[in-house]
Amino acid sequence: MARQWTNITRDEESGLPTMLVQAIAAAGVLCVGEIICAPMFAGMAQNRFALAPWAAVACLLAVAFTYTVGFALLWCVESLGNRLRPSLMPVAYGVAGLLGFTIWGCAVFTAFINSMLTPLGLAELSNSQVILIGVNCAALGFAAFFLGSIAPRMLSRRKGAVIAIGVLTLVLTIFGAFTLAKVYGALY
Repeated sequence: MARQWTNITRDEESGLPTMLVQAIAAAGVLCVGEIICAPMFAGMAQNRFALAPWAAVACLLAVAFTYTVGFALLWCVESLGNRLRPSLMPVAYGVAGLLGFTIWGCAVFTAFINSMLTPLGLAELSNSQVILIGVNCAALGFAAFFLGSIAPRMLSRRKGAVIAIGVLTLVLTIFGAFTLAKVYGALY
């Protein structure tokens, strides 16, 4: 039986929409990954980025991806994945996250880094650094969407945890936006 696109799958006990829980879990995983990878990005920027502010900006970019493009990817996999065996669905989500976040990372992360390096008179990222960003984003995207696809089983009944993760990702996003505004204010 074909599903209508307006149907929303919800957890029976908590009433939370499954796709919302998936997106919040994926955003949380991406934020943790970006915080862990912040030293690598600071090194690519010739150590001109402070770790905490860059981690916040990276979280901003990761959460912006997850709550916009990533949400559309979750919907696409859910809609198109009804022909797959249920055991393969997490892999399908992971592949969608891998592809989407790799493209986002190579386009958006590199653009933001270069937009901060150029006014300082520093060289833009090399092709090998862009490839490294792509590989990093591919791994993080796969992990985030794979874990995000299985998270509703564990998180849906813990409404407080879902809300806390969602609020934390938004707080990191706001801090990242504030930091980015201050940096661009000083650079431009």
